[in-house]
Formats: sequence, structure tokens, C-alpha cells
Amino acid sequence: MNATSDVTNIRQEFHDLLMKANKDRPNKTHLEALKDLLYNNKDLELWKTVVGMGELAESQALDTIVNGSGQGMRECWRQRLQAMRSDLGYTESSSLERLLIQQVTLCWLNLNITEYRHTLTRPGAANRRLANFDSYESLVSDSKSPRSPHRKCSNKIEVAENDSTQVRSR
Repeated sequence: MNATSDVTNIRQEFHDLLMKANKDRPNKTHLEALKDLLYNNKDLELWKTVVGMGELAESQALDTIVNGSGQGMRECWRQRLQAMRSDLGYTESSSLERLLIQQVTLCWLNLNITEYRHTLTRPGAANRRLANFDSYESLVSDSKSPRSPHRKCSNKIEVAENDSTQVRSR
């Protein structure tokens, strides 16, 4: 056997063990075998084939938006997030910067989901679109609207002008 077929066999064994061990109550021998395989083949980085938590969180958030229907909408949002990451320099960034960029786009998505849900609970909200909050500038300009939830929050507290940590109600 050559090295390529060995790696292919290890990857297949990893996949098989992962499927067997990825249950609520896996067989202990399968779980131990998976741990051993990962430990003994660290150089192959087999764990990278499993979706990361950031990707999983993004997928769950997108599923929340479409709620089982509208897969086209889900794909459009996924493309938007990829474009945002690209605009922020994701591919040429360091590992730490990529983690931060992924977190920024996930937070942006969750903010938009929250805004969308909020508009659905208000009368006449059907005309308001989630796309209104696709940038910080539109969020800030919308916050000046008398009906904006952000305006209500900004009127409740004010930081003292002397840069202390005191806050007072308006």
C-alpha cells in the first residue's frame, strides 16, 4: 500500500467512526476508537472536516430566518455573509482576524434577525424590510426615526460629559 491509499483509508475510518460515535449514547468502543484515531493522526487534521461552531451557528441562524421554507432566501443571505467576509479581508487575514471577522458577520446576522422579529411584533411592520439594516449607516440613520426601538434606548440613559462612568436618566 502507498501513502495516499493509507491516508484515504484513515479518512474513511474516521468518517465511519464519526458516524457511529456521533449519537446521544454512542458505543464506548466506537468513541474510544475515534479518540485514538484523532490522536494518532494529528498531522492529518481529521477534525477539520467537521463543520466549525461558527459555521454551525450561522447555519442555525439562517434556518431561523427561513423557518423551513424559502431556501432561496437562505442562500441569498449566505452569499451576502460571504461577500461581507470577503469585503473585510477574510481570506488574507490571520487566524485570529478570521475568527473576529466570522464573529462580526454572525453578530450582524443575529442583529438583523432580532430587528426583523421586532418589526413583526409591531403593527404595520409588514412594510418594513430586514434589508433596511444592511449597514451601520442605515442603522444609525434609522435610529433617528421616532418609531425606532434604538431611539427609545438612546433616550433612556445619557453618559455624563466628564467621561466618568456615571449614567443618568433623561
